[in-house]
Amino acid sequence: MKRVVNRRFAKTKEYAAVLEKIEKQGHCPFCPKDFKYSKKPILKTKNGWFVTENSWPYKNSQNHLLLISTQHKENFVDLTIQDFSAVKELVNWSIKKFKIRGGGLALRFGDTEYTGATVYHLHFHLIYPKPPFKNKNQTVFFPIG
Repeated sequence: MKRVVNRRFAKTKEYAAVLEKIEKQGHCPFCPKDFKYSKKPILKTKNGWFVTENSWPYKNSQNHLLLISTQHKENFVDLTIQDFSAVKELVNWSIKKFKIRGGGLALRFGDTEYTGATVYHLHFHLIYPKPPFKNKNQTVFFPIG
């Protein structure tokens, strides 16, 4: 059976339990026909991509959005200029909708043992941190590896 998730990097017990269920079923949770584990709805679609709020957002994030391809892709080389164009439009829409004043856009790709991702299916994270920023303990930690 092909691996679709990696429970090793789950940040909470609840999320690990969801990943275990997904792993047993063997279906990618980000592919459209199996996008049923998210607690949040799809907010907008654009040319084979969609944006949703992360059901398990990172600590200290005001908004943590995921931009996900409707096609199952796992490697950076699978992305096209059209993919980046769609992501750009969804990021710009999200910035306007959520009034994002500054944040980060991140993408992990390839073997999750190297990336620290929980889902193999490529997805971008758009993270808007919570203010105030009084000390570095309030930063959003985005792990890689």
